[in-house]
Amino acid sequence: MVRRLPREITPGAAARRTLLADCLIALVLALAAIALAAGIGVVGFAALLVLLVLVLWIAVEAGVRRVLRRRRRSAPPVRRRGRRAQVEDETGLDPLREEPTADQPR
Repeated sequence: MVRRLPREITPGAAARRTLLADCLIALVLALAAIALAAGIGVVGFAALLVLLVLVLWIAVEAGVRRVLRRRRRSAPPVRRRGRRAQVEDETGLDPLREEPTADQPR
């Protein structure tokens, strides 16, 4: 059996009921706001950590590039030789030909 609130009440009782309903609504809204803010705070904190790691990563990468670029500019140019010249120097044979070169006797 469902009981209803009395319809004929004093103005003071009506004000107290309205105040109670307002307080309950405020409590529900406050709990929802706290739960959402806590979730947003946790997500925001994690996002800040990720942002910090990314910024540090980019800074370190840029620093390494800058150092390597400076080293390349200050170092004398290195003359590189191809693989064919290295094989020819080591064996005296031209790697593309099977016969010995002029330096090496047959």
